[in-house]
Amino acid sequence: MFCPVCLYEYKEGIKVCPDCGEKLVDKLPEDQGEPLLETAELIDVKNEAEAEYIKSVLEDNGIYSFLRSNVLPSSRLSFFSDKQKGIGTIIINKEDLEKAKKILNDLNYI
Repeated sequence: MFCPVCLYEYKEGIKVCPDCGEKLVDKLPEDQGEPLLETAELIDVKNEAEAEYIKSVLEDNGIYSFLRSNVLPSSRLSFFSDKQKGIGTIIINKEDLEKAKKILNDLNYI
């Protein structure tokens, strides 16, 4: 199963992309063409509350974001052993990166 937005591959049985929420497809088209959206990593988050807070602040400022998770949804086990990385990374449109960094800087997040 593949996410048509993120282009990640997932094991059978997973129906929705845990990163962006898009419904998974069996096969990606041969020609992907240009990416739908050029993304950028904004910030690693420690927990779900922090992720939701940052996402809501960004949304209030007109910036779409999603959480690329480091955690398996069914078991809450980390994909990585590096606990300092947190539960995931907030991903945004690359065009919004400077604006988002300024917003988070004003909130003393970066």
